[in-house]
Amino acid sequence: MDHTGARMNKEFALTEEGLAKLEDELRHLETVRRREVGQRIKEAKEFGDISENSEYDDAKNEQAWVESRIAEVSQILANATVIHAPRRSDRVTLGSCVELKDKETGDTHKYLSLIHISE
Repeated sequence: MDHTGARMNKEFALTEEGLAKLEDELRHLETVRRREVGQRIKEAKEFGDISENSEYDDAKNEQAWVESRIAEVSQILANATVIHAPRRSDRVTLGSCVELKDKETGDTHKYLSLIHISE
């Protein structure tokens, strides 16, 4: 956000997998999470005075987070460009799967680059 609080339009590069994950998250937030939070708010109101009701405050805070995340994901999807992951490359780029091995422990970790944000 800029100093006025307005969201700046950014370009987002996503892999097909990254796009699908964000679309799934948005669907889940708009249907399941909204309904769950709405139910929590309704139940908290039934406890009576909401001015000193921590359950109500928690539910309202969660509602604000859910709505904020919906706006954020919607913004990303509205400004997304889908890129196609490289099959094999000597360079790490968007869509690359990188496998790293910890020399001390021998543990192997895989990382997949799914999103790139440019301002």
